[in-house]
Amino acid sequence: MSFSDFLTIFVNPITIEIGDKHRSSRKTIRNWNDTDTLNTRQTMEQEKNLTPEEETNQPAISETPVTTETTQEEVTGQEIKNEQKAIPEIDFPTLSSTEIVQQVQKLLNDYPVTALKEVMENLPAVFESIYQKEYEQALVAFTADGDLPENFEYKNDSKERFNSLYKQYKDKKNALARQIEAEREANLKIKLEIIEELKALVQKEETLNKTYQEFRDLQERWHNTGLVPQAQANALLETYHHHVENFFNYVKINKELRDLDLKRNLDAKLSLCEEAEKLLEANDVANSFKQLQLLHAQWKEIGPIHKDQKEEVWERFKNATSQINEKHHKFFESLKIEQENNLKIKEEICEKASALAEKEYKTYAEWDAATKAILDLQEEWKHSGTVAQKERNRIFKKFRTFCDTFFNRKREFHKKQNEEQEKNLQLKTELCEKVEAIKDSTDWKATTDKIIEYQKEWKKIGPAPKKYSNKIWARFRNACDFFFENKHAFFKDIDSTYEKNLELKKALIEEVDQFTLSGNNEEDINRLKAFQTRWAQIGFVPIKAKDAIQEEFRNAINGWFDKLNLDEFDRDLERFRAKLSTLDSGENKEYKIINEREKLTTKIRQLETDIHTWENNIGFITKSNKSSGLISDLESKIEKTKQRLVLLQEKLKALDNLI
Repeated sequence: MSFSDFLTIFVNPITIEIGDKHRSSRKTIRNWNDTDTLNTRQTMEQEKNLTPEEETNQPAISETPVTTETTQEEVTGQEIKNEQKAIPEIDFPTLSSTEIVQQVQKLLNDYPVTALKEVMENLPAVFESIYQKEYEQALVAFTADGDLPENFEYKNDSKERFNSLYKQYKDKKNALARQIEAEREANLKIKLEIIEELKALVQKEETLNKTYQEFRDLQERWHNTGLVPQAQANALLETYHHHVENFFNYVKINKELRDLDLKRNLDAKLSLCEEAEKLLEANDVANSFKQLQLLHAQWKEIGPIHKDQKEEVWERFKNATSQINEKHHKFFESLKIEQENNLKIKEEICEKASALAEKEYKTYAEWDAATKAILDLQEEWKHSGTVAQKERNRIFKKFRTFCDTFFNRKREFHKKQNEEQEKNLQLKTELCEKVEAIKDSTDWKATTDKIIEYQKEWKKIGPAPKKYSNKIWARFRNACDFFFENKHAFFKDIDSTYEKNLELKKALIEEVDQFTLSGNNEEDINRLKAFQTRWAQIGFVPIKAKDAIQEEFRNAINGWFDKLNLDEFDRDLERFRAKLSTLDSGENKEYKIINEREKLTTKIRQLETDIHTWENNIGFITKSNKSSGLISDLESKIEKTKQRLVLLQEKLKALDNLI
């Protein structure tokens, strides 16, 4: 049969029917001329059912509906020639801001941008949270030494570096998208030209073998041409298959060649069936589903097979598809439930954070306890799992708002406390100046009264900034000591009773040495306290013997307290009380008490600061097998320090009872 005969068949209208098992739809096939457009769909319209070859609808999944179209992300690997490596799993929430920048830099250097979408999608929010937390910690550490928050300079350029890297990622991604779109437009143009050449084949006056070879070349060019823009993909494919059918059905190429092509198409589709069935055995459900979409795209590109095999092959492929879709559906259902539970957990954490952010705190201790609680919530948040994408930004923004509110209020509290401490520093400085102005006075009685009055005022003033606390106290104490030392030097030889008092105290020490325990703790303690009372009633001794005789008496008393059946806490407290009993009577006794009290309060503040620092350190340590020993050591140290703190507070009470 010549090409003229074929053209006669092609030009004259004929009628065809679709599928034995499907409802038939007859349409007149007319000649396609050069003015046919891409949007010409088909000349065989189905009424309800599709043939197995054309059937593409699959079981629906609410989260990610099945489509047989290939998305830009799914085919990027087909269009970008560099081979992608597997992205390592990186737990970004556990890293510092600097470590995140390093990891992002490495990812951008080692992996193509197409592989980084899931890693980079939510990374800005994670980085901002970690950067803010580090900023808060640095600010707390800075203000803990008494510095003002407005003087704080945060030296950490990781945020600028991260933003620069993230912009680099976005630029690469956008450039790749533009490249892909340009390539698809070029591919569209090539495939439109191939369709035009297919249409022209039936009008050539050549031998069948030569015409068929040209047809095979066009098919090869078609399959070697990449993807086109998504909007034109389906219409273009339908138009292509229409003209392929025209070539086979109306040009009537010889049956042997057609059977050979149908056999090749059958092998290709059977291979796709095998690949789909292998996906059923894979453990990665999400990846299997994605690979299935690629298989469907390839299926649509393969030409027809024998009618008697068409339905059987399609049913095999569709069966594997249905099972993969069902697994994917169940996977996302379980994931959806898990994410809903995680959302409830995060909402509960938000409620706790809200309560902490709104509560009133009046002391450093209360703020420190609340800070530990808010840091514990942040740690709990990190381990509370993921939520649905549509809820992710909302719930994180909600939690971060409560945390920001809390830390803003804490900064305001510290600011006010710093202002108050600055005022206290000014008042204490004025007292120092007053004492320094009279420290050289020889009006012993009047000056002593004034200095004692200034010491009482000092006691009423609150703490100064930690940075200046020791310095201002040393200045005040030195001025007071200077006066009282001069006074003692003046009076050291004027009282002849000092030597007699020394002998009385030595005799009392001998009585203490001869004392024996009765076995009744309460009775023995009272008798020892009686010795202390008698000691206090004896007057001054010569200044050169004062320290030695007091130390001898204190050791004698403490020796008996050590032998009492008391625990270490009570024994230490009784020894302290014995020490207080040896303070000289006289005009400067209250000054000594105030001096001793200042030392105790300084130690108490230091212990409270140490406990707070160690508790915060525990909050920053990530729990693991390696860190458990360090956490245990810190907890033991905190417990011992708290016991010592209680003892110092009891000593402070005993001291205050003397005032």
